[in-house]
Amino acid sequence: MFMELLLPVLKGIPGLKAIATAGTAGEAIGAVERLQPDLLILDLFLPDQPGIEVAEALQRIRPEAHLIVLSGQASSFLCPPDLQPMLHAVVDKTSAFRELRQEINRLLAGLPKNPDEPKLAPAPDAESTAETDPAPLTQRERDVLALIAQGCSSRAIAETLGMAESTVQTHRRSLRLKLGVSGSELVRVAVLHSHGG
Repeated sequence: MFMELLLPVLKGIPGLKAIATAGTAGEAIGAVERLQPDLLILDLFLPDQPGIEVAEALQRIRPEAHLIVLSGQASSFLCPPDLQPMLHAVVDKTSAFRELRQEINRLLAGLPKNPDEPKLAPAPDAESTAETDPAPLTQRERDVLALIAQGCSSRAIAETLGMAESTVQTHRRSLRLKLGVSGSELVRVAVLHSHGG
């Protein structure tokens, strides 16, 4: 589900071409061997093998490639020393849509990796700051997002939070902009956020 949500975000980044997706380490290693990508966006927790084995396969085939790791526990990730040269960034899944876009823009712009900097500047050629570096969600937006995740309509959200239905619609528009999703994707993203990743 996370991969399905992430793919449209990746396809919307100018200069990036998503050439394959994989749900298991075995599929990913096969794709890496066949396609030799320049960038691997890797979830560490795959159902059949540790995700890091995919990165090791890429390093053997294409050591000049780049690696961005996605993890629900990004702060505790320790990169094996032999993979550090290809590691561009570690992105926490809870903020993946915003941060991943920033990191890819940095990579495409040729900016150096900066793993110690929590918030990275968008690429200079980014179309707009709002698109690549949206403001964090307000508490009210988080409240609305949580109720969207529960399947509540705008009217139900308005009644629950004691606001006008038009205000709920304004919050929905703001959430779509900040999260970089369409209206139809907002519910799935809300569910994803409600489960912490």
